[in-house]
Amino acid sequence: MPSSPRFIVDSMLGHVARWLRMLGYDTVYYRNIDDWKLLRIAKNEDRIILTRDLGLFRRARKNGLRALFIEDPSIEKILALLSIRYGIRLEFDENDTRCPECNGILRCTSSIVEVSSKVSKDIVLKYKKFWICQSCGKVYWQGTHWKTIPSILERAQQEKLKFLSKIKPIEKKISSEEGV
Repeated sequence: MPSSPRFIVDSMLGHVARWLRMLGYDTVYYRNIDDWKLLRIAKNEDRIILTRDLGLFRRARKNGLRALFIEDPSIEKILALLSIRYGIRLEFDENDTRCPECNGILRCTSSIVEVSSKVSKDIVLKYKKFWICQSCGKVYWQGTHWKTIPSILERAQQEKLKFLSKIKPIEKKISSEEGV
């Protein structure tokens, strides 16, 4: 598991929390939490605040906390930005992932015995690989929705390249103006 960065995500970015968890990043998310509690958790646990709330962002920065204000709701652009800013990877690692629901660590298994009491017989017969959350016990598999995950991550990588291509010409211009 990546030990860092660790995030805390405001209630408007639940989809971001699920994606970060799936990518293996320790991400705290509450559907309903007071801003002061969120700030306290971020400070006590050294977490980066991701928010769509400009007021919360400003309070976090005023208190010396790491925070990122997110304007664009596109998950691909958000993941690209997080990759550039904080170095998160944009690839799924089946051995390094977390439960999208509770943030618990997922363990990969191919043992039908382990999952047969938790999923339907059809699922057990159709799939060979499962992930079990060590905290809440939920079971995951690469079902039909799985096709969207790699395509979203690929688009996030493309967005990252677009962002970087815009930054590099600016850096070149600045360094040539400074005579570097």
